[in-house]
Amino acid sequence: MGFRHLTLNLSPRSESVLKTLIETYLVEGEPVGSRVLSKRIPGAYSSATIRNVLADLEDEALLDQPHTSAGRIPTEKAYRYYVDHWVQPIQPDPVEAARLSEALGGLDGREGDAAWLRNAARVLSEAMKGICVALPLHLSRSRLVRLEFIPLGGGHPPDRLVALWVGTGGEVEHQLLANPWGLRAETLIELGNFATAHFHGLTLPELKARLITDLEGKATDAEMLARRLNDLASCMSPQPEGSLVVAGLGELGKFPEFLDPGRFRGLVEIFEQHERLAHLLNAFAEAATQEVQLLLGSENPFLPDLPLATALRTVTVRGGPQVTFALMGPLRLDYRKVAGGLAGWPAPLGRGNSGNV
Repeated sequence: MGFRHLTLNLSPRSESVLKTLIETYLVEGEPVGSRVLSKRIPGAYSSATIRNVLADLEDEALLDQPHTSAGRIPTEKAYRYYVDHWVQPIQPDPVEAARLSEALGGLDGREGDAAWLRNAARVLSEAMKGICVALPLHLSRSRLVRLEFIPLGGGHPPDRLVALWVGTGGEVEHQLLANPWGLRAETLIELGNFATAHFHGLTLPELKARLITDLEGKATDAEMLARRLNDLASCMSPQPEGSLVVAGLGELGKFPEFLDPGRFRGLVEIFEQHERLAHLLNAFAEAATQEVQLLLGSENPFLPDLPLATALRTVTVRGGPQVTFALMGPLRLDYRKVAGGLAGWPAPLGRGNSGNV
């Protein structure tokens, strides 16, 4: 799994105690004491020995003790060490795998297939027991092959037009734009040809930045075309509003960590901030095409104060755009299942993206 790797100089005994404590806590969700560990650790260390090891692990900021008389629970640092050293992804069972593949295979490439996206996010949320956030990458990642501006209506000049973007992956995006500048049909054709010739291979944000740079203090024969293209490009959005999907808030509400009504309401409010979530998915989208990206707690730069694990995967579905999925749950997450499910999900239907975990 991508993102970071934590190395510590732990003894075999400390590793044995830490691994057993984490795996016990993942299942039971209750602080783990020395007596329980002495029964579960191979080698049958005494409770006194285990208490000493627990104290050392607490000094290393790997364990917390919620109450003086209670057992210990893993910290974010402990989860990172566990994921880096001991998690081996497992594939979903055949029934679940078939359901995931069927959900992913429903996209046929039509622009705005919101029903498919909602269904795919819901299926992933239910299968992996967490919140699923899904975001088509659209023009934020697509690289230009051809750009056309098509007039709408019979007006001369037209009052509206469609910007048609064709990307290197075969994806086709279109956006409806107003035409307050009164650009005529022949000018729109010229602008599309100009953009295709001069900005091939750029994303929309890169195209906009290049236009601004090219126009600074320059007066060339192409300046008027560039200025008109800049006017149109400034109205094009790399991420259309409303395309982000959030599914499975109810799944997260089932975990003991979020049973408190006030805490759960605060979590719901966070997941209503779609712009913030879109920034998260866009930031890790490219890395997530290569392997599952796993962020633990404060490692998530957009939700650093939430005790959540976030696993991200970007898939390219046949005939459709790239879509980034983020599966979020408490730090007490089934990492083996989530990593295996996300890494394997695009395998039957993806186009050029193989998951390495």
